[in-house]
Amino acid sequence: MSRFKNLGILLACLVAYSFLGKANRKIQNPKKIVVLRWTPYMGDVVYTTPLFRAVKKRYPESRVYVVGSGRVGEVVRHNPDVDEFIEYKGHFWEMVRRIRKEQFDFGCVAKPGTSEGFALLYLGGVKAISLFDVSNEPMVKSATYPFMLKLGIPIPFYNHQYIPSQFLKLLEPIGITDPDPHFKLYFSREANEKILNTFKEHGVSVGKDFIVGIAPGGSTEERWWPSERFAHMARLLIDEYDAAIILLGAGKDKKAIDVVVHGLGSAPVIDFCGQNLDEFKATVSRCSLAIGNDSGLMVTADAFDVPQMIFVGPTDPREYHTSPTPTYRILQAKTRNVQDISLEEAVKELTSLVQNIPQAKRPASRPNSK
Repeated sequence: MSRFKNLGILLACLVAYSFLGKANRKIQNPKKIVVLRWTPYMGDVVYTTPLFRAVKKRYPESRVYVVGSGRVGEVVRHNPDVDEFIEYKGHFWEMVRRIRKEQFDFGCVAKPGTSEGFALLYLGGVKAISLFDVSNEPMVKSATYPFMLKLGIPIPFYNHQYIPSQFLKLLEPIGITDPDPHFKLYFSREANEKILNTFKEHGVSVGKDFIVGIAPGGSTEERWWPSERFAHMARLLIDEYDAAIILLGAGKDKKAIDVVVHGLGSAPVIDFCGQNLDEFKATVSRCSLAIGNDSGLMVTADAFDVPQMIFVGPTDPREYHTSPTPTYRILQAKTRNVQDISLEEAVKELTSLVQNIPQAKRPASRPNSK
């Protein structure tokens, strides 16, 4: 947001304060609740999905709205806990009028440090608004956000701690203390049928075959584990476990996917690069195992309880991932450079992970041919 726009929004909030007061009223039984979140990245939206379920669990008659931009609409589509999605296209005052028309009882800003997001809800007349007060480094660098904190209900936010659980704390002002941060994603019947047909066309039997989804790309190329190593892992899975390999991604991920395809030569593989998000969710839900960089595949696999192996670069895994388990493995080099994770280490982790997949989903190792 530009400095002049930021200043204008601050002045508007100062003027409105004289007749709106603070957005910190005590709401006993909220009928209409709005969650604001915008981001270009799928994973950042998925982290907010526990909020919707928690609201409906406590207040089943309430209506939940989501305001956002970027990929927010795609992620929440088909979610039975979301009654309506309102797309924010950057037209500030138009959105303020829309929010005011809805007369929301409670709102929360699921993004630390966004003055614009809070101002949309505040000027839209939302009676009570929770927002994050970042309590440790890196702090929010904003001249206007400290003022916004005084107008709403500040909720402590800590960097280097699991973010989905902290999102749920935004609901505490309306009496919700749900400890379950498990993600939930949904897809259409049409997407499911299309994916099942695609698998059938390639001779893959869902529920019987060991289907491994591999995402060698991600939002930032510097955080990609080398594609050649993904190809080696895929070959091992085919040779040792008769796995059906599917490749997942979109846009620039094709660069990494092409390297994997080339490395596999004539080995059978299904290239799903370029799917829409509805089909992507349906595809991941059918996987027996997901392997990839820290990307949208991994949080989607979380939502469908798919065992996974994640290659993490410089980010703090404590913020975005739960603690490792025998079927949920996080690999990160001491240098925090993802390329420093050796192939040998990855193969060792993969072998252990496969052996710990529940028997019903675990493939049988091929007998040693020697």
